[in-house]
Amino acid sequence: MTTRILSVANCKGGTGKTTTTVNLAAEFGSRGFRVLVIDLDPQGHSGLGFGALAELGHPNAHSPLRRRGGSLDRAVQPTEEDGVAIIPADRSFNGQMGHDDGHCLAEALEPLLPDYDLVLIDVPPSARAVMICALLPSSGVVVPTTLDPLGLDGVRQFARSFHETMLRFRAAPLGLAIAPMRIDLRTNVEKETLAQLRTGFGPGQMVRGVRVDVAVSEAFARRQPLRRCRPHSRATVDFAALADDLVQRFGIEQGAFLTDAIGRSEGFARAGSWA
Repeated sequence: MTTRILSVANCKGGTGKTTTTVNLAAEFGSRGFRVLVIDLDPQGHSGLGFGALAELGHPNAHSPLRRRGGSLDRAVQPTEEDGVAIIPADRSFNGQMGHDDGHCLAEALEPLLPDYDLVLIDVPPSARAVMICALLPSSGVVVPTTLDPLGLDGVRQFARSFHETMLRFRAAPLGLAIAPMRIDLRTNVEKETLAQLRTGFGPGQMVRGVRVDVAVSEAFARRQPLRRCRPHSRATVDFAALADDLVQRFGIEQGAFLTDAIGRSEGFARAGSWA
């Protein structure tokens, strides 16, 4: 069985990437999956969602990006959620890579994969080099988006950047799963945007999203996933449905062992530098 690595990414900020990462991790953990969250966003909000911060002087999610051969040993922290561990961000990381090896994260992850069924990577919206490091080892990409014109533009920008990256590194195409966030279909704008997403990307790349729910903000204020803070909220129900869709789309299985996820990345042509 294969460890699945999913990047949670979008070129636009404020689309719910961190909310999606934290609550999907908690949902999968509750089902018995072994989940590792990697917080590549220097804001460190995925870590905050679990009440975790990188320890001073210890490796963190950005260690492999700062220096070639940087290790993730001692970077993994447990969380209070069953089956979920996290590698917190370096909140001082300024987006500047210390080298030009886009495969650095894939190589650093390799020793950890036997311990997990699913790896979720929270990717920052504006750092292209960091996004490439996340995409290369990934089995697929979850693209959260708001249903408004700016959200639609962000998905289009990300799709272009995504395909350019795959071509540049001669990588196997990854699957996209576009997940609407904060859905309120009482407005015509949201209905029209959803229709444009379905037309532009095809219904096969759309997955169920999450309705607007004040419980999401309440949970983050308490630094807890929704399942722990508001287990019966509609957003909790929606994240469970989203997890079901991702299991089907990406073939996420329990009990994965060391797999070819890194082999996929190592097999890509190392043609040129992306820096």
